[in-house]
Parts: sequence; C-alpha cells; structure tokens
Amino acid sequence: MTEKFDVVIIGGGASGLFLASQLPSGLRIAIAESNDRVGKKLLATGNGKCNLTNLDMNIVHYNKPNVVEDIIDRFDAHNTIAVFEKMGLITKVVDRRVYPYSECASSVLDILRRAVERNGVSVFTSHFVNFIENYNDSFNISGVIKREDKPNEAFKFIADNVVLATGSPATFGRDSTSLFTALGHKARPMTPSLVPIKTEKEPIKGLQGVRVKAGVRIGYRYEVGEVLFKDFGLSGIAVFNLSGEIARGRVHSGDVISIDFMPEYSRAEVEDILRRRDSGLTVGELLTGTFHSRVQERIIDMAGCRAEDGAAAKISALSGAIKSFKLTIEGLGDVSLAQVMSGGLDIREFDENLMSLKVKGAYAIGEALDIDGDCGGYNLQWAWSSAKAAAVSIAKNLI
Repeated sequence: MTEKFDVVIIGGGASGLFLASQLPSGLRIAIAESNDRVGKKLLATGNGKCNLTNLDMNIVHYNKPNVVEDIIDRFDAHNTIAVFEKMGLITKVVDRRVYPYSECASSVLDILRRAVERNGVSVFTSHFVNFIENYNDSFNISGVIKREDKPNEAFKFIADNVVLATGSPATFGRDSTSLFTALGHKARPMTPSLVPIKTEKEPIKGLQGVRVKAGVRIGYRYEVGEVLFKDFGLSGIAVFNLSGEIARGRVHSGDVISIDFMPEYSRAEVEDILRRRDSGLTVGELLTGTFHSRVQERIIDMAGCRAEDGAAAKISALSGAIKSFKLTIEGLGDVSLAQVMSGGLDIREFDENLMSLKVKGAYAIGEALDIDGDCGGYNLQWAWSSAKAAAVSIAKNLI
C-alpha cells in the first residue's frame, strides 16, 4: 500500500524531529526512521545532558563558516532557546552553553516528540529508505521495514517534498547520502570528527586514564581544555575539537600534535618558575607537586633527562618538554568513538534554504550536508538552523 504525503523526512534525529515540529499544521508529514525509535543519537549528546546550543555562536567554530553564517543568523541560539521554551522546555546556561534545566537529553527528546505528535506527523520507525525516484514533480520513496519479530516487508511513500535528515554513522545515525548522489549530487566521504586522535604510543606509555588541563596545537589551530590520555593516543574536549583538522584534510598522519602542560605561562616564565624552585634539587624533585606523577615521568623522558639528574643543567630542556610535548599523529579514532562525522553532501549544490539546485522539492539538513562544528552545541545548532530554513521554504512552496 502506497501512502501519499506533502513532506517525507528521512531520519528521525534532531534535525528531522525539529523540522517536523516547525512545519505548518495541516500538512501531511511523515518521518521515516531506520532505528526502532526516534532520537536515539540525541539522547547521547553532551554526555547525555544535550548541549542545545551556545551563546557564543561564532561561525569560526564550523568547517565552512561563510556558508553557515546566513542560515545561522536567520535562526540563532536565541531563536533556539525561544522556540524550545515555547514548546515547554526550561533551559539554563553553563559557561555560555545552553542545556535543558534537567540536564537530561531525554527532556529535549520528550519535548520534540510531543511537538511532532501535536503537529499530526506520522512517524514510521524501523523503516529503511533505500531508493528515491523523482517522477512527475513528486518523489517515490521506497524501502524495507525491518523488525526483529517479523519478516522484512517493503514500503513505498509518495511525496511532494523529501528531506534527507539521516545524520551520519556517528553513534546511531546513518550515511544515506547515496540517496541524493543518485539524484545527481556530489558528496565528500564521511570521516570521523570530534573523535580521539591516534598518536605514537611510546611517549605516552602508562598514561592511560590520566586527565590534564592543557593547551594543544595541531597545524595552525590551538585549543585549551581537557586532555584525556588513552593507550592509543589522546582524547578530551580540546583534542576532539582539533580532530576536525584531520577529518577536513588540513592535517595528516605523520604531522605533529603538541601538548602544552602549562598554557598559562610562556616558556620563559616556565623556565623562571623552575629556576626559582631549584636549590640543588634533582630533576624528579624539581617537578614533584607540579604534575601528575606519571605525567612528570613522561616529561622527564621527553626532555631526555633522568629523574636523578641535577636539575640546574636540565631546566631549559624540561621547560621545552613542558611547553611542547610533541607526538606524531597516526590517524583518527574509530567511528564508534566519534560524536559527529566530517563530510556529506556538497552544500554548494543547495540554495539558501537548503533545497536542491538539481531537483526541486528535495532538501538536505543537519549532518547529511558537509557541515560540521566544534564541541559545545554547535552541531545541534546547525541541526536546528538548517531544519528551520527548510521548514520555512517548504511552507512557502506548499501554502
């Protein structure tokens, strides 16, 4: 049996649900979600707290700042807060980051599901879309219903508009850009981003699980924040943000990532601090009480020293290792560890409202497009802003 809709949204994640909530009531709207329930990835965002957006909505936090600027200006962080609060969500701000007051992602999902239900949207879970055909100014959308307790069965929708909102393979999403490349679009392969970075292992041996506040440099970019050491490399917010430089092809395996263990001070200031502490101490004694004991050991090794060496002659080498602890990059962490992916459909092939320039009535939003941002609510803000742009355009064309 074929069902007819004004709009079919492929993907019931953040951008798909928000789009469905923002379309005018009275339209025949459907969401086709491949998972057994909508919003599974949303529940994992912000370590389960769901960082909705950021009051520091600076476009430099995106891979293509000039491209996203207009869309985010039309629906910014303040618009996001206002719309969600109108839906019934109470929010709070922590260090410019906006969270639901409960600090539970489930609160955001509950609000979105209620808004979608009130808007009369038909939600189809376990529906895998595998083909879109543009025919006579409408779309034939077909796929398979996969449920554990039943045999697979085919389904087909007909729609005046189709929106690709499937996200990416990060966490619970899918890379479904092939549905639009079949319509003539180009896509950059998706690569893990906001993900740990693999490095050479010997210089960080024994540091698994140690956390430090540090500066991290990769290429031309520098971040200060938490660094979490792993057996295979580095993790933590600062590292996650820098991983995008690798995902976007600006930094490569074999290049260097540098850790600054005392980012508040210049190298000259670090040397001065160490010299003032030195009064016939050994290298090990000089650093004791300043760093985690295992970090201290690694710094001493990086400086080419031994803990029992006299400190006076080693201060320059130690300050160099403290301010520039260099590791060779070996690649990105596994996709299973990624918060988002870098890559997707070429946004230059879509208009200012994210409708395809090749096929009228076809839209792409959220991670399906080649737009990715830093940690801190920027990727969710792109989901809301891109969905709102498409909602306005669809409403204008249908009503």
